[in-house]
Amino acid sequence: MICLRCGNCCRYLDIFVINPRSILPDGTLDPHDPECMIFKPEGDVCPHLTCDGDVAVCTIHHLPCYQGTPCRQFEQLGPEDEVCIMSGYFEHCLMFSAKKVRNKPD
Repeated sequence: MICLRCGNCCRYLDIFVINPRSILPDGTLDPHDPECMIFKPEGDVCPHLTCDGDVAVCTIHHLPCYQGTPCRQFEQLGPEDEVCIMSGYFEHCLMFSAKKVRNKPD
């Protein structure tokens, strides 16, 4: 899968992410820290996501603590040499959700 670097996965997935306060200066985590992972609900932006223009960037992607995380293990659907289809899926879900809210009876 070819990532489009849109950041939608980092915004619209319910997922556990590394607690920014738990990252040690060397990029690892304290193995005894019970709060090193925090829940990031759908719609909340991941605390590690930043944007460089239109490109989403994970600020911990290169750190040792990223290895083995749910984000690192996340796999896309579809052929390896094709562009990501999740972005379109998230956009469709958002449009459907917004339409339901607009059509909701008062």
